[in-house]
Amino acid sequence: MELARYGMRNTFILVLLMSFISCAKPVEEIITPEVVNIKAHEIPELVASFAGEKAVLLNVWATWCIPCVEEFPYIIQVQNEHKDDLQVVFISADFPEEIDRINQFLRDHDVYWQTYLKDDNDEAFIDAVQTEWTGAIPISVFYNKDGSFLTYFERGADYDEFKELAVKAISNNN
Repeated sequence: MELARYGMRNTFILVLLMSFISCAKPVEEIITPEVVNIKAHEIPELVASFAGEKAVLLNVWATWCIPCVEEFPYIIQVQNEHKDDLQVVFISADFPEEIDRINQFLRDHDVYWQTYLKDDNDEAFIDAVQTEWTGAIPISVFYNKDGSFLTYFERGADYDEFKELAVKAISNNN
């Protein structure tokens, strides 16, 4: 009887310790939401939903796009450094059949916020993202914290450029 009580107590302590250890990691490191489809008309609504609270960096990318993959860690780093004032909105231009690959890519890069998959025809999508956009990816579009448009570019960028534009957008500096 004494041995059984001793074993149960150790089991309880072990379970308790494992609970504390698993809780030590922030939730965003544990859960990566699955990608959801987004229609063109939903993009301006999504961006506007952050106005007054956070600046927005909208980035259209694909797993097969080398410059997209190269800049991805820089965008994530800037998001993590400014998570209270910046919201990165990733929209994948991959094909829907690649959903497992997209989700795995996002998990591998510790993207813990909601991301999206293009679910509309190219013309409508391009116009919704940026009317002057040629359709080349990656494209990054910055919106100030007040919701106003700041700038965009259709090319890969480095950490310093993302950081500078994020700080500018957070400060509402056109």
